[in-house]
Amino acid sequence: MSAFWSMLLWDVRLQFRYGFYAVYALLTVAFVGGLRAIGPALRTDIAVLLIATDTTLLGFYFIAAVVLFEKETGVLAALVTSPLGDRGYLAAKVASLSLLAVVASVVVAAFGHGLTAGLIVLVGGVGLSASLFILIGFVAVARFDSINEYFISAVGWGVILFLPLFGYVGFVETWLFYLLPAQPVLLLIEAGFRPVVPWKVAYSVSYLVVANAIAYLWAQKSFRRHIVRGGDTGDQLGRTDVPEAQQRTDGSWYRSQSPVVGLILADIRNWVRDPMLAIGAVGPFVLAVIIRSGTPTISTMLAPVIVLRQYYPVIAGSMVVFGPSIYGFIVGMFILEDREQGMLAAYRTSPLSSRGYLLYRGATAYALSLAATLPAVVVINLVDIPPLVLLGTTAVGALGGPIIAFAFGTLTSNTIEGIALSKLVNLVILGPALVIAVVPAPLQYVAGLIPAYWPIKAFVASANGDPMWALYLGGGVVVHLIAGIGLTRSNSFP
Repeated sequence: MSAFWSMLLWDVRLQFRYGFYAVYALLTVAFVGGLRAIGPALRTDIAVLLIATDTTLLGFYFIAAVVLFEKETGVLAALVTSPLGDRGYLAAKVASLSLLAVVASVVVAAFGHGLTAGLIVLVGGVGLSASLFILIGFVAVARFDSINEYFISAVGWGVILFLPLFGYVGFVETWLFYLLPAQPVLLLIEAGFRPVVPWKVAYSVSYLVVANAIAYLWAQKSFRRHIVRGGDTGDQLGRTDVPEAQQRTDGSWYRSQSPVVGLILADIRNWVRDPMLAIGAVGPFVLAVIIRSGTPTISTMLAPVIVLRQYYPVIAGSMVVFGPSIYGFIVGMFILEDREQGMLAAYRTSPLSSRGYLLYRGATAYALSLAATLPAVVVINLVDIPPLVLLGTTAVGALGGPIIAFAFGTLTSNTIEGIALSKLVNLVILGPALVIAVVPAPLQYVAGLIPAYWPIKAFVASANGDPMWALYLGGGVVVHLIAGIGLTRSNSFP
């Protein structure tokens, strides 16, 4: 037990150091503010969805970064032979990340929604749910060696596990949802805010207890197979046979080529082998199709409570910055992996130089963001926007791709901190859209300190017939350039 408590305290300290607590402190404040701004008619449902899909799920993503980092640095190999063992390691990870999930959820519920008589049920539900998702995350990540490889698996897990969300919002009703973990999660969290029939609570608790036991045994088996014994990872999605020289993780094969050619070849190899990047290529377009087909339905469902159509320009305009955020994340993780593998030091002393490396990464993030986002913005088609405005807002919004990538390289030192920072990206990207939607001018101009504000503002202005849209685009270019210069001149990058 002493080894377990030592590991638990150590995990909490590391999570604090890596920014997990700081990130969720900021997110919690944002969630509380957002819930307080929502009318009472929707507040409970939004609170349930928010806790079920974010704070409860945080360990599913954080466990991946922690395990991969500890595997790469040899920490896991040392723990195998320590008194802690695999059981203590798993228990400490589950306890520490579940604690963070429970604390964040309770704060959101108490200050964003208001305390209810079901607080104990909420705490128990979040605890059981968080532990289950952490164990599932461990099973999903144990066989992988990079964070991007893991995220393709996470997409598959998420699609399957969270299908019951469609039932909760009223899209699809079927008893089959009761076979999936998200259904008892939603029911227990809902029971923390309002009465739920007793048999549903009993079902939810029983399901999650049994699921946790099965997931723990599964995680323990995965630990012993893929980490203790270094078992064969088997056929992984996106894996292909490549020459042995290209499989070397130190990057020496690429550095033996021309620096620019080597960097391009390394990226092509990553794009071919890593399906997470393929998903990134089509992600904005798929999301646009979902928004285009789902928004009218949601608008009809919410008609008695809110007129959603008035926010169509903001919803459509958000895509001009959301698409680049995907590529900013991907290129940012490339930068962190280059740093961890020692390749940044090699590029710094090569003819490519630090400046050439930054130009290459920035240009790549921008070109990919523009190419993938423009078709997505066209597909949404919720409001009439002139082609010139579509092209201009997308071109300025795509500048966010390099900004986000450079932020990863400047503000974080490893992939664990990168994953923590990624939780803030959506807040920084989509926060200005919420400000534009609910905060009147000129007060909303304060959000102009965030680069993403300006292309969305220009899009909305054009949709509303405001000729100032061109001026907003010019402001966006200036703010993006200032942010980019500030990040690339930081002493910590590269």
